[in-house]
Order: sequence, then structure tokens, then C-alpha cells
Amino acid sequence: MVSVTKVIKNSHVRWIIALLLFTAISINYIDRVIWVLAEPRFAQSFGWYSGIGSLPASAIKKISLILFIWSLSYALFNFPGGWISDKLGARKSMALFFSIWSAFTAATAATFNFISMAIVRAIMGAGEGPVWPLNAKTTKTWSHQKEESTMYTLAGSGQAFGPIVAALVGSFQIEYWGWQLTFVFWGIVGLIFAAIWYFYVRDNPKAHPRISEKELEYIESSRGKSPEANDPKLSSKDTWLISLKLIFTTWAGIGELLIFITFGYILFTVLYWIPPYFYGSFLHSVTKTGLYTGAVDSALLLGYLLSGPVNDGLSRRLGTVMGRRIGSLLPMGLMLLFVAISYYTGIAHELVPTVLLLAAGAGLMNITVGSWAVNAFSISPKEVSATVYGIYNGFLNVMGAFNSLILSWIIIHIGFTAAISSMVFFMALFILAYIVFIRQKTFDAAIAKGQKMVQEALSRRS
Repeated sequence: MVSVTKVIKNSHVRWIIALLLFTAISINYIDRVIWVLAEPRFAQSFGWYSGIGSLPASAIKKISLILFIWSLSYALFNFPGGWISDKLGARKSMALFFSIWSAFTAATAATFNFISMAIVRAIMGAGEGPVWPLNAKTTKTWSHQKEESTMYTLAGSGQAFGPIVAALVGSFQIEYWGWQLTFVFWGIVGLIFAAIWYFYVRDNPKAHPRISEKELEYIESSRGKSPEANDPKLSSKDTWLISLKLIFTTWAGIGELLIFITFGYILFTVLYWIPPYFYGSFLHSVTKTGLYTGAVDSALLLGYLLSGPVNDGLSRRLGTVMGRRIGSLLPMGLMLLFVAISYYTGIAHELVPTVLLLAAGAGLMNITVGSWAVNAFSISPKEVSATVYGIYNGFLNVMGAFNSLILSWIIIHIGFTAAISSMVFFMALFILAYIVFIRQKTFDAAIAKGQKMVQEALSRRS
């Protein structure tokens, strides 16, 4: 492989891989959102809905339970999914899991009742579980340290881009092709992409046939020498022990856990409850709800795209820890303010100010991702980066799964505006956790402890 790289004067393989990650995450969220868009159609096919007027309560309960089953399956599989990604490597893991969730996206077309839909979506959710740990692992392996926020958030912006594509393209497909053919189409697209990923991506830069010596040296200048095929590997036991000790016995590790959990509540409120809030409290029109929700989705995308450059820029000027503190605390503080104000515009029934405030808050929310999410694998040794991130993201999504139960209780007993504004409490906890736990001293201590544990484990195996 090295002899091949010598004839390549320069390359940008790491950015091609980042774009492939972006595509993977975009397809992942298209697969999720087309299911939401198709709810009235498959509910009608299953006999839950007459096709006239709003969905009945019985259909909403069934759909909500399927969504909860999917969410919980997705959340729980983050935990082993990250570990499997560390064991198999990013190349095989993404190809495998992408194939699983794409196959079951297509299989959604064959469902015919509650049980069949719940089973298919649960397996699809399990296949999706490792997608964010894989983003963390690939970024940790392929980026220069000064670019890791940019690479991670470039790929992660697919979380906002995918729903926009689903809304514009998926809704058209459902309308003119039918919901079954739409799922088959996106399932096939995913299977094709899984093959492209497998044939292009490698688990470490040194093994890639298209990378130049210049690019390889640049990556390794901040990451250290890429591993050889015969280098000692961590055992599964050591991988889990190191990951759990890093998360639960370091201040920075505990702080990251609290941040992931609180962000899970905020994120799922924005993604899954703002559209029904607009519909039920203001618009009572699916078309208008889609247009106003599009403003929030666009702000989410803009925030993600800005997040990497903003946080990398702050880190270069102020140092990694201080730069990222500002990159999280300032945007989240402003989001808290905007959402708090939106409570008063909401109860005053002022639609446009409420939409603008929540859209601005959503964009600010995503600007923080290049800080706290990247911290999770910055403090992690690369040998366990996916496992650590999988544990963190698992807790985030467990909170996300139960978010629907918490918000539904608030909506029933207090009201929709109060439910949306409940994010403020979790934003305050997010800010407090960051201030107390993520500091230069705790950050450096976590890195040192992780590296020490890995070296000790590798020395026992060599």
C-alpha cells in the first residue's frame, strides 16, 4: 500500500470519507422521516384509519407505540453497536449495519398489521444503532485533530439534510408511488450505498490505496502512526472495562454523560414534537405545518454546518477546552433564552414569532454539537472511541425514547406550549454539567487515564 501512495502527489481521501458519512446519515434520517410521512397511508392500509379527517386516537396510540419500540431498539443497540464497530472496524461495520437497516426499510413495504410493522421497525432500529458511534470512530481515525469538529459535524449535518429531502422527495413519492414502493426505493438506495462504502473506505489511513504520503503524514501528525495489521489489539473485556472506567470514573467522562442525557431530551423535543405543536396549536393544516417546520429544519442544518468551523476556529484561537466551552455554553445559553421567550409568544398565540424563536434555538442547539459531541471521542483513545461514543449515545437515545412519555404527560396535564418549553430545564442542566465537569484539568486527566489504560492492556497482550 505504501508504494502505491508514493505515486499520488496529493489527495483528499479524508474529506471524501466525510462526504460518504454525510450521505450515510442523510439516508438514515430519510428512512426515518418517510415512515412519519407515510403514517396516514399505512394506517389506512391496516384498517386503522378511514382516510377522512384526522387520525383517530386508536391509530395514534398504535403508531406511537411502534415509534417507541423503534426508538428503544435504536437506543439500546448503540451500546453493543459501538463495541462491534471497534471490533470489526468502520469499513465492515457500516457496510453490515447499513445493509441491515436498508433491508428492513425495504421490508417495511411487506408489513400488514401492528405486529409485523413493530417487528420490522425494531430490527431496522437495531441496524441504525451504530451510525453515530461510527461517525465518531471514523472522525477519530481519519481527521487531523484541528479538523475533527468540522469533519464530525459535516457528516452529522445529514441529520438535518435527510429530513429536508424526505419532506420534499419522500412526500412526493408517497403521494404518487404509494408508501410501499417508496420504502422499497430507499431500501435499495441504502444497499447500493453500503457496497460503495465497503469498496472505498478503509479502517486506517495507511491501508487506503488512494491516500497520498502528504495527506497520511498530515493525519498522523496529530493522531500518531496508523496501526499496522499485526499490531496488538484490545480484547473485548479490556475494551469494555476501559470505556466504562473512562466514562464513570473521570470528571470529564461523567460530565459528558450528563451532557448527552440532557441533550437527548432537548434534541427529541425539537425533532419530534415541534411539528405536532405547530399543527395542533396554530395551523391545523399538514401543508402549512410542513412549511413552518421546514424553517426549523433549515435552521438545524445551518447550525450543524456552522458547528464544525465555529468550534475548530475557537479551539485554534483559545485552545481546545476553552474554545469548546464557549462553543457550547454561549449557544446553549442563547437557546435557553429564546425558548423561554417562545413560551410567552406561544401562550399569546403568536405563530410567526414562536416559529422564529424556536428555529433560532434549533440552529443554536446544533452549533453546540461540534463541542460536546466531539469531546466524547477527543478524551477517548482511538482503540475504544466507538465503544465510548456508543455508550454515551445510547444514554442520549434512551432519554429520547422516554421523552415522548414525559412530553405526552405534560401536554395532557398542562399544555403543549409548556411541554415544548420544558426543554429549558434540561438546557440549564446541560450548562451546569459543562461548567462543573468539562475543564482543562479534567479533560487532560481523562485523556491521560484512557491512554494509560490502553497501553497497560496492550502490553499484557503483546
